[in-house]
Amino acid sequence: MIDFIISKFTEKINAFYPISKESLQTLLDISKVFQLKKQETLIQQGFVARYFSFLYSGYMVAYITDDKGKTYNKNIFVEGDWVGSMVSAITRKPSEFTLKCITDCVLLSLPYNKFRELVFEKDDLKRFYIHYLEKNWVIDKEKREVSIVMEDAATRYKRLLSAHPQIEQYVPLQDIASHLGITPTQLSRIRSAKR
Repeated sequence: MIDFIISKFTEKINAFYPISKESLQTLLDISKVFQLKKQETLIQQGFVARYFSFLYSGYMVAYITDDKGKTYNKNIFVEGDWVGSMVSAITRKPSEFTLKCITDCVLLSLPYNKFRELVFEKDDLKRFYIHYLEKNWVIDKEKREVSIVMEDAATRYKRLLSAHPQIEQYVPLQDIASHLGITPTQLSRIRSAKR
């Protein structure tokens, strides 16, 4: 299985910016494979995140719990996504959210501090990281923010299914609804109208 993980990991990195075999090996040398079961957490709200991880298989949800115990979904992560609390890893302050498996998951995780050191040592890793940050933290984040404000829930739901056709088989509907910024009842109505 490790060969498949490395292959997908390499493919994902090179989609942002192609790196040398030497740089790839350096990343693999500091990485670890984690297998987490459904309901296990990768990051617990209130604890400092130490890893930057590639989600090889499975689905995860990031959620915030308020002081009254109510939870709010921040994001859903699918196979091939990068997962972690980047703000926590960068600032070394406790994560504002929990990152939990909603299926069994396999991750290739890099200790963030070691990864960051390598970024400053190797130009190709620096370029990869810049492209990654621009795509995930600028372009995709802005698209999601605009979508929440400008598109109706049915359109957002359709886009989610188009990007991830299998998502309803693995992700609870209440998590999908929360991700879309609607109630489970509203999602049920949208799904009924779609049939």
